[in-house]
Amino acid sequence: DLKFCEIENYSGDAYLGIDSGSTTTKLILITPDSRILYSHYQTNNGQPLDVIIAKLKEIYSKTCGRVKIRGSAVTGYGEDLIKSAIKADFGIVETVAHFKAALHFNPKVDFIIDIGGQDIKCFKIKNGAIDSIMLNEACSSGCGSFIQTFARAMGMEIDKFSQEGLYAKHPVELGS
Repeated sequence: DLKFCEIENYSGDAYLGIDSGSTTTKLILITPDSRILYSHYQTNNGQPLDVIIAKLKEIYSKTCGRVKIRGSAVTGYGEDLIKSAIKADFGIVETVAHFKAALHFNPKVDFIIDIGGQDIKCFKIKNGAIDSIMLNEACSSGCGSFIQTFARAMGMEIDKFSQEGLYAKHPVELGS
């Protein structure tokens, strides 16, 4: 159950999370009681730091000094670069970040799939721990960048393309 809080009206502490993926960049700013103050998701066009700096400036302009970021964490493909560039407090391995987030929303989670820009990871969870991880490393078929490129080749945006795919009469294997 997601809870939101108006960033323009909030004063107090907050925590910043960044996922610097190979093709997209995501940011979230939350209150100590996990209410969402700000979230952003966009293609980074190979420039995740530019996206993050622009969004941090936006956050600071909306908060006018009322919000104190008490901690920050980065995950994803660009974890080390972004952690160093913005002096984030923590770098978290992507699999651990996904697992902890899934547990937060569903303590009984038993399977997680991450369709990333360059790979797909599947995690099996047993007894509250990651039991095994399967990685698509043979090719990028089915990954975010492949799907996005294919959608554009069809003259479609990714959101429309994915919706159309749900209604396919004869689905094909993406790796075929």
